[in-house]
Amino acid sequence: MENELSKVKVNNELDFCSIMDPDKKTVLEKAFMKARVSYFLRWEKPGFFARVFAGEKSSVVFCINSAQLETAEEVVKSLGDDFEKSIKMIKTKSNNRTGF
Repeated sequence: MENELSKVKVNNELDFCSIMDPDKKTVLEKAFMKARVSYFLRWEKPGFFARVFAGEKSSVVFCINSAQLETAEEVVKSLGDDFEKSIKMIKTKSNNRTGF
């Protein structure tokens, strides 16, 4: 017998921010773990021309649960203005496809 909730798909992930600096990524990961913010990382590589001609590096997008948005914002603010200025805030609904 199938449960009624098994047919419900929940998509509550947000692309929270994008970081290019690996040291800042580590700092934010540790801060999220300490504050118990659930997250996952999505690596984004720039296209060929962006890498070759513009010198762009790959970035990491932190995706969080939308219910933890306020906590995640507080964590970033607690790291200071310099840290906040060095990352790109996104805060949009994630368009990850899981294959379900």
